[in-house]
Amino acid sequence: MTLKKGMDQVLAWILAVTAAGVVYGVGYGVFKIAAGPVSEHDGEEISAEHDDEKHPHSSGPGGHAKGHEEEPDEEHDGNAHDAGSHDEHDAEAHDEHGKVPAHDEHGSAPAHDEHTATPAHEDHGKASDNAHAKPTHEKHDQPTKAKAKPNKRDSKKGHGGGHAEESGPKWNYKGSTGPAQWASLSEAYQTCKTGRQQSPIDIDNPTSVPKLLPIKFHYKESDAIAENDGHTVIFSPQTGNFIEVDGDRYDLQEFHFHAPSEHKVVGAPYDLEMHLTHRDAEGHLLIVGVLFEQESANKALTRLWKVLPEPGERSPEPLAVDPTTLLPSRRHYYAYNGSLANPPCTEGVKWFVLTDPVSISSKQVEEFAHLVSFNARPVQALNGRKVVKSTRS
Repeated sequence: MTLKKGMDQVLAWILAVTAAGVVYGVGYGVFKIAAGPVSEHDGEEISAEHDDEKHPHSSGPGGHAKGHEEEPDEEHDGNAHDAGSHDEHDAEAHDEHGKVPAHDEHGSAPAHDEHTATPAHEDHGKASDNAHAKPTHEKHDQPTKAKAKPNKRDSKKGHGGGHAEESGPKWNYKGSTGPAQWASLSEAYQTCKTGRQQSPIDIDNPTSVPKLLPIKFHYKESDAIAENDGHTVIFSPQTGNFIEVDGDRYDLQEFHFHAPSEHKVVGAPYDLEMHLTHRDAEGHLLIVGVLFEQESANKALTRLWKVLPEPGERSPEPLAVDPTTLLPSRRHYYAYNGSLANPPCTEGVKWFVLTDPVSISSKQVEEFAHLVSFNARPVQALNGRKVVKSTRS
């Protein structure tokens, strides 16, 4: 009995050990199946994790995706800006509507982002085709109310009564290049023949309008250089001289003379006429005409005539000039819409011819005529235009 009992215990122990081994083996197998086989690149996977930490754009969330998001910015920015500076310029250059602000006081253009094409410049520039960008030059390049915007040289010499570009076809006031032939000299001069609002005119039977505001003259003494361009003598004073007409400011560009006068009053010319050419901020021209008739010597002209240069020359030194001294004491005016009185005869010029003449001596007329020969364009047809006369001082 004792032996049998012992064998039973040994058998029970063997069965217990066997069962335990089976359980352990099964458990280990399950564990291996869950863990998967060990790869020979397991070490490289660990290295890749470290690479992700060192180079976040190379792999993993936010890696390649972020890199591709930044590439368009680099393409649009070109060589001028990185992604950071691009965003800063975007904030400065565009308001909420995507418009480009006007130039600052120094005329420097703001930065453009990828939505704003830089307009090509012709004179002051043309508008961009982009619907969201409003070019800063639009105001200057698109005059309203059909006003004249002469060429670059006009703006400097104020050729309102003025003179065409020197590089253009030669023209004169008589002969084969005189007024009757101006339109045939160049396609650019066609308005001299086809225009319907040409200057000068014969001022006859104007309509008096008491409500017309007076011209406010803000002239002061400033240095001016005299230049004889072969057609007239042009005095170009320094900046700071301007007039106000109905609240609008026009800066004086230059003044020059014609003998005899270009404008006539009831069919009769005067001995001399001065044109004071002004320009507003948008480039529109306004010319004030002053008529001179022979009486006594004009002191202001005496000073100017002392520095009159020969044709093609300029005065060697500037002369201090106050244009106010060349004006009549009463400043009523005739007003009408006209043109440049010489090629290219651009229309859209406002003309204000003062009604009261200023005195000049016969000697002063002769001195001017000695340097500048006859330089008056014939009067042009009104073509239905009205001439008004102010009566307020």
